Amino acid sequence: MSKRKQGELEASIMSCLWDRPEGLSSQQILSLLGDDDLAITTVLTVLSRLGEKSLVARSQDGGRKLLFQATLTREAHTASVLLGAMEKSANPAMVFSHFTNGLSPNQLAELKAVLDK
Repeated sequence: MSKRKQGELEASIMSCLWDRPEGLSSQQILSLLGDDDLAITTVLTVLSRLGEKSLVARSQDGGRKLLFQATLTREAHTASVLLGAMEKSANPAMVFSHFTNGLSPNQLAELKAVLDK
């Protein structure tokens, strides 16, 4: 089993949940991850930690099975991460400047269109 980088499994699980907004069981997530060396208990532990971070909510499907859902869309989560990074900076305008310099012309045009609304 290869050692994962910190946060890699969390990101993979969140990606599964974002791709299936109707919710998934822990067993379905394990299946989607496709790692034969990964234990269901590890997936459940990560889901619990994501719940503590308010990134994942759990509910029962009407039976005994628990369903897990992302509390934010992928886009809302990404925006939250970007805003958090901006808040940590002494010069948020410079952070935004560097960010926009990294955008493609198409991405920059899309950003301008949204800002003009």
